[in-house]
Amino acid sequence: MELSKENNIENSGGYRRTIKYLGVFGGTQGLSMLLNVVRNKIASVLLGVSGLSIIALYNRTLQMFCDSTGLSLSLSAVRGLAEAYDKDDNEALLHNIKVVRSIALFSGMMGMLLMLLITPFIGDWVFGSNMYYVLRLMMLSPVVLFMAVTNGEMAVLRGTRRLTAIALYSVATALMALLVSVILYLFFGLAGIFPSLFVTGLLQMCIMLYFSRHYYTYRAKPFSIRVLKEGIDIVKLGAGYIFVTMLASCAIWFIYSILSYIGNGETAGLFNAGYVIITLLPGVLFSALDSEYYPRLSGVASDVKTRNSMVNEQAEVQLLVQSPLLIAFVVAMPLLIPLLNDITFSEAVPMAQIAMLGMFMRTMTYPVSFLPVSKNDTVTFVLLESVYNILLVVTVVLGYSLARFVGIGVGIAFAHIIDFVIVAIVARYKYDMILSGSVIRYFVMQLPLMLCAISLSTLYHLQTTYWIAGGVIVVVSLAVTISMLRKQTSLFEKVSRVCSKILRKLRI
Repeated sequence: MELSKENNIENSGGYRRTIKYLGVFGGTQGLSMLLNVVRNKIASVLLGVSGLSIIALYNRTLQMFCDSTGLSLSLSAVRGLAEAYDKDDNEALLHNIKVVRSIALFSGMMGMLLMLLITPFIGDWVFGSNMYYVLRLMMLSPVVLFMAVTNGEMAVLRGTRRLTAIALYSVATALMALLVSVILYLFFGLAGIFPSLFVTGLLQMCIMLYFSRHYYTYRAKPFSIRVLKEGIDIVKLGAGYIFVTMLASCAIWFIYSILSYIGNGETAGLFNAGYVIITLLPGVLFSALDSEYYPRLSGVASDVKTRNSMVNEQAEVQLLVQSPLLIAFVVAMPLLIPLLNDITFSEAVPMAQIAMLGMFMRTMTYPVSFLPVSKNDTVTFVLLESVYNILLVVTVVLGYSLARFVGIGVGIAFAHIIDFVIVAIVARYKYDMILSGSVIRYFVMQLPLMLCAISLSTLYHLQTTYWIAGGVIVVVSLAVTISMLRKQTSLFEKVSRVCSKILRKLRI
């Protein structure tokens, strides 16, 4: 009994920190996403469908060059920085920062030159014979450099735990992009697209440098062979990220293409509507995990006991925090998809509701999946991601062939279940990682509620029964989460003390 109390006291600090930053980054990511949605909505009104198509072509081309040359520095460079930071070795930290910045600057310049050289050859394919847009696309090549520098500075902030700066940057850049885009679109129409993308990329880099240079003076040697050689581990891991990113994009492209071929013209659109909504909420919360959890895990990657404790703690918090939200999404899905799209997209609702079981499984998979990256095990990381993406394509296509959109939902859920099993087995035998009893207990407590919410979808025609029963399931899930968190943290006691102080002041 005493041991249990000691463990609770020891874990409470980690829980409070994890929940705090999950709230901070989840909130800022949500706000940034909302601002981007508003920006896209205004762009659709001011520029129309043709304007949005041009923006999409510009952005996809830029992203292609950034992904293929940028080495995903915002993640791949974090490990070395985090290790030096946790060891309190200031000299090694400053040197690692210089290496990261040098690689970022060099890769950005290479990406810029590559885009400048290749764009004339792909321009005809992207924009046809309209040289106006091809020339504008070539003039956007410096944005690749801006984004590379930004990602390098993001790695510096993540590796040195400057989490408040990252949160402020996220909101500031989203607000800046909204203001710049609206002003330029309003005054120049379609002609404002090019300056909008260029100015936004430049200002994002400037804002990031403002935050990072506040902590570390900018020093870089992009043409020093010795400095660049020291970043070989970053390059290897970055190459793995590039491959995984391209593989994930290819997997989704294959799904769209195959669904369009075996279905009809609307099949891919319906899949997209459902897939976007099921990845929306988890995407916000998992991006918070990238910012706070990954740098901490990288710093203790060589300490098996501490590392395993951190992974389990993260899985427990993810299960407790995300479960009520995911269940609420399942219940609200018949309203969300038509609201964000159109009533004609209602056929995607059953798919999205069933697929949320896969997102529920991912709350446990995602924290464990960082182990290969934190250990700089690029091969294992690439293999696991490859297996998942191949599995996703096969299960989605097979599911649609057997049961249309319900089958797609089952396919996505099944892919995530198998992915969890594979990741857990690899983590157990390669990294000595075992999920704690608390993780299993929380999972067993929330799983029946998730399955009940999904099963409830068959009763949607009974409106009153559906919403009452759905509300009860969400409340029960939330009650379980609150009960478990109260046992692990002192957050509720702190809130209670603050409320008591406020009440005492009000009485005065």
